[in-house]
Amino acid sequence: MTPLGTSTPTTERLAAVDEALDGHRMGSRIRAAVGLPGRAGCQVLDAKYEPGVRCTVLYGVGDLLVRGDLFDQQEQGAPDDRARPVVAPGVRLSVFPDDPDLPGLRRAADPSALRDALSDVLPGGGRVLRCRLQLVRYRPGKRATLAVELRGRPDRAAHRVVVKSYHDGAKAAEVAAEAVLLDATADPAAPLRFAAVRAHLPELSLVVQEHVAGLHLDAALRLPGRAPDEALRRAAAALAALHRQPAISSRRRSVDAEVARFRTRGLRVAGVAPGTGRALVELAERLARTASQVPDAPVALVHGDCKPSQFLLRGERDVVLLDLDSCGLADPAGDVATFVATLRQHALRDALAGRTPPPAARSHAALSETFLRGYVEAAGAASDGDLRRRIAWYEAVALERKALRCFARAPRSALTQALVRAGNAVLDRWGAAR
Repeated sequence: MTPLGTSTPTTERLAAVDEALDGHRMGSRIRAAVGLPGRAGCQVLDAKYEPGVRCTVLYGVGDLLVRGDLFDQQEQGAPDDRARPVVAPGVRLSVFPDDPDLPGLRRAADPSALRDALSDVLPGGGRVLRCRLQLVRYRPGKRATLAVELRGRPDRAAHRVVVKSYHDGAKAAEVAAEAVLLDATADPAAPLRFAAVRAHLPELSLVVQEHVAGLHLDAALRLPGRAPDEALRRAAAALAALHRQPAISSRRRSVDAEVARFRTRGLRVAGVAPGTGRALVELAERLARTASQVPDAPVALVHGDCKPSQFLLRGERDVVLLDLDSCGLADPAGDVATFVATLRQHALRDALAGRTPPPAARSHAALSETFLRGYVEAAGAASDGDLRRRIAWYEAVALERKALRCFARAPRSALTQALVRAGNAVLDRWGAAR
């Protein structure tokens, strides 16, 4: 299958992407193609556009979730894709839970099939008689997460688990094995906790984890008074505890390789959006030039996608760290920087949208400083200056990463350039030459 971008002129390529991302225009086409009666609205819930590589869009059409893959109009499709309808401007559709890249999703999303599968593997719980599903998150082609309520005998309370469907069986096995090791090697005296793995279904590429209740850090940051500060200090202490854990993963997260990919992706963006692509490439090249100036640091176990939504506050002390699918070995400053960059991204998005924070809200700079101080104290850093210098450079890396992701979701968004400018501003304060 030939992705969009191999032969179509630049302006036509981006125009086709714009059309595919227009929920108002796509709604009637999708409804007709999937046989949905009425005039249900259509929203674009997510997208991933990499010029010359792929354009995948997630639509919400009434009660349906529909994956759309954009290809050139002349594309005929591989034989196993002929059952998937195609609508203008060349978008091939898959209605959830059918996803050609998630082999176990259809059974995971079928209450009867999942009930039978879990009855065979869940330890000590007896036969599952009923299960109720709720979709938590769906990334087309990559992963789906389901909250599942299980019921057995009438005299037993319902039990909740989280089921994750992966695109690759090897990835699911890796996640399951690492989650078990993380839980087994956690310091019982530290505040850090993990969601325990209950089962792994390799034939379906599914991982089943215990459901954990608590307050998400995202929600805690919106509370009035000093509550956000206390929540941030707890999260910082939990992250420092993760970085002290044994290296249960063998995966190396090379920042040099990532920065090289930034430049490649920026050049692809430049082919359809020259100004934005040029800004992305220039920041990527600046990061590459300044990488040698970053103070050396030993690698440690890192989260790999550290942001407020990954922290769950439980009780007065414990913090559950979620979604460690990207964990590996790298400079721990990268985790801290990604967290801080996420706070900055939220502030930029609010500013561009004209949203005024409530008077009691803390600025992203104040929240970031609280988190940084909490982390430095919990980590017992020998050199605060070196650590903060590393964090600053990695924050610019995280902002470039977020800028590329923003373009992939919304190629016309002003947030992409704002994130690039923020990355350059961080390097300016760091003292990096242009």
